Amino acid sequence: MEKDAKKTFAKIAESLRQYRRADLSDFEDDLGAHPVDKLYVDPIPNDGILGMVLSSNTTFVLGRKGTGKSTIFSRAQSEIRDKGKNISIYIDVKALYDLLGESGVPVSRIEDRNISEDVLREHLLRKAFLSAILSDLIKELHIACERLPFWSKLFGNKKELIEKVRGRLALFHIKIKEGILSDAELPILRSITRKTEDHTKQLHRTTAKAKAEVDASLIKLTGNLSSEFSALEEALTDNKIYESYSDAVLRSFPFSDILNEIKQLLEELGLRRLIIFFDDFSEITWSDQRLFVDVILSPLNNSSDERVKLKIAGYPGRVYYGRIDPGKVDTICLDFAELYKSHDIQSAESAAIDYSTRLLSHRFKEFGLDIKDFFAQRPTFEESMRVLFESTFNVPRLMGYILKYCYQDSVTKGRRISPADIRLASQKYYGEVLAKYFDRRNRYALEPFERKLDRHNQQELLDAIVTEAREVRRGILAKEIGGSYFADVPNPPVSHFSVDPSLDKILSSLELNFLLTRYHQMRDKDGKDVSIYALYYGLCENERLPWGYPTSRRDDRSYFVQRCFNFNTTIHEFLAKRQTIRCPSCGAAYPMDKLKDFEFFKWKCPECDDGRCSVVRLSDEYKQEIARLDKALMLEEVEIEILEVLNQEDRRMRAKDISSFMDVTYQLIGKRTTKLQESGLVEKEQEGTFVRNSITQKAKDVYFSTQL
Repeated sequence: MEKDAKKTFAKIAESLRQYRRADLSDFEDDLGAHPVDKLYVDPIPNDGILGMVLSSNTTFVLGRKGTGKSTIFSRAQSEIRDKGKNISIYIDVKALYDLLGESGVPVSRIEDRNISEDVLREHLLRKAFLSAILSDLIKELHIACERLPFWSKLFGNKKELIEKVRGRLALFHIKIKEGILSDAELPILRSITRKTEDHTKQLHRTTAKAKAEVDASLIKLTGNLSSEFSALEEALTDNKIYESYSDAVLRSFPFSDILNEIKQLLEELGLRRLIIFFDDFSEITWSDQRLFVDVILSPLNNSSDERVKLKIAGYPGRVYYGRIDPGKVDTICLDFAELYKSHDIQSAESAAIDYSTRLLSHRFKEFGLDIKDFFAQRPTFEESMRVLFESTFNVPRLMGYILKYCYQDSVTKGRRISPADIRLASQKYYGEVLAKYFDRRNRYALEPFERKLDRHNQQELLDAIVTEAREVRRGILAKEIGGSYFADVPNPPVSHFSVDPSLDKILSSLELNFLLTRYHQMRDKDGKDVSIYALYYGLCENERLPWGYPTSRRDDRSYFVQRCFNFNTTIHEFLAKRQTIRCPSCGAAYPMDKLKDFEFFKWKCPECDDGRCSVVRLSDEYKQEIARLDKALMLEEVEIEILEVLNQEDRRMRAKDISSFMDVTYQLIGKRTTKLQESGLVEKEQEGTFVRNSITQKAKDVYFSTQL
């Protein structure tokens, strides 16, 4: 392996790990101009995703971090430029949001004592962000016009007319950046000020009562309980106030005039549409995204006579559609389970592995290398690609990290990469990157908007799932659960589990941060719909849990729906026993070990600063999910009776002994106790020629505990 080849390998890994699409320009020396065009490989053959993004509809492209949303946008813009029928602009929403947060907004005093300075400051911050979006849109439109191939050929009256339109848009640009308050905004700001003042007085009266109602027993909050949002954030949780506020902000912008000018500009240039790409849309907070959609995106999408189309990149669980009708836009999900959804797992896996192989093979080729020169041939190259998929779920950025670790551990030493090297790399990625999600100082971790579990409880939930997986493996090996199905599986994988689909939201934070991945949707043995999840490969390597499923049997696809892999009970127990500290205003959740500090700060919410937190039981927070779980955990009457007998007698019993307490045959008891064993509710033990049954602790906790 030559030295230059090793350096190029490192560049390939780096190109996959890039966080900003513009950074691919770093590789122009290696690839020439337009590196994205040369490196792009579509997740679906024949550029299927690119074709959907280039359609004439407004499109939401959803996927976890690193799934290639920005790259798809960049390639789409290149295609639009080449065809010359439309014009496109790109806006990085997060970059503008961060820039505004760093620079701040000066608060000019107004002669209105009925509007508090706090409310005014927060309003101007939000309006400044929306103004920055519109201003950037107009600026980028000017730049895009000048890049049109026929721009230099325009002359005479047409060019003069176009310049007048651009001049009017430039005036809008200046006016918007000034952010002057309009008459429409003042009444709602006064109303919000009154509401927050009344709310503050009410809180002073109820703080002492709230403090007395909570059992003060646990420990200390580290960190600052201040926040950039307070009064306005609290007021906007009232839907009526929010509607009035967003309408007032919308009327403060000259949207109708801007859209008319844009349409006239397109007409004079002979172009069909303006296509706007909004990237990193999900990186902003709920309240700001809500306003962004209702004040910026909805008018652009709904009031442009089909002349403006939007392409929006976001994260699953962090998208607000607002006044945009989801039924009238296209939504593309880039995550494995949705993108390659199929009637069976094997077909979905094959499609995903095909994409991973195409992506990497093409990238190595563009950098002048043959990928097979870097991977061991025994086991086969195809086996390495399978393990790479299993450890990344074909997310390009994760592939970049895995290749980076393989470069450090193998390529620099002149060794070819083996499946074992990929497994070790996934374990390092878990320890050095993914596990940091639970670090409370990690302010870059994102969570779905509808989260109800604080990060501490999420860690405990993940620990409970891992513990259950380990216990299932022990039970299978001890032949206590699973029955004859596992007789020829000497090293049973326990990385995947099934749950009722109502629990998807509970697992969404862990999934968004790659600690879990939804793998498939299917029906269990009882014909009920279940979601199949997989623990991250590197986490399983770290915990020494075998990953995957047996692949040498005809009934491979039924492996995940064996009853021992149903974790409804595990999550039911977790929710029933846990509490969290919840803010009713912004929905933020905090761990119980912060209780004393919340008492000290009079239950102020650190995130919105105005809400008053309280202790809630997770079982109360998830009443609907618990109700569905209760149904999912329901057993047939005869099975409940069997458990009742075993629980009351509290001894090991033969089927014949159990049947003596029930009006059923011992043969039926034998069949049903086998089913209960597969679910981990009954243990069977051979005693000579007899088999004796006993109830498990899991069954006692779920069906007979008074705490649940």
